[in-house]
Amino acid sequence: MSTTKVTVNLPNATVDALRNIAGSRGTTLTEALRQVIESQRFLNTEMESGNKLLIQNPVDQTVRQVVFNTPVKPK
Repeated sequence: MSTTKVTVNLPNATVDALRNIAGSRGTTLTEALRQVIESQRFLNTEMESGNKLLIQNPVDQTVRQVVFNTPVKPK
């Protein structure tokens, strides 16, 4: 896999969140950021296909729909 070095400016709170994600997964900041971006790409692809993101509570089995505030253009 080829790679490209990218420099970004992020708010401290976002970097802290990324560090928490990396720490909980036992990985690097770079790998955590890659995983988060790939997750968002997957979600965008699914939503563009008309699918919905649902969260089910394992205790009472209630289901809620997750709605992002960024509109997704249908294909």
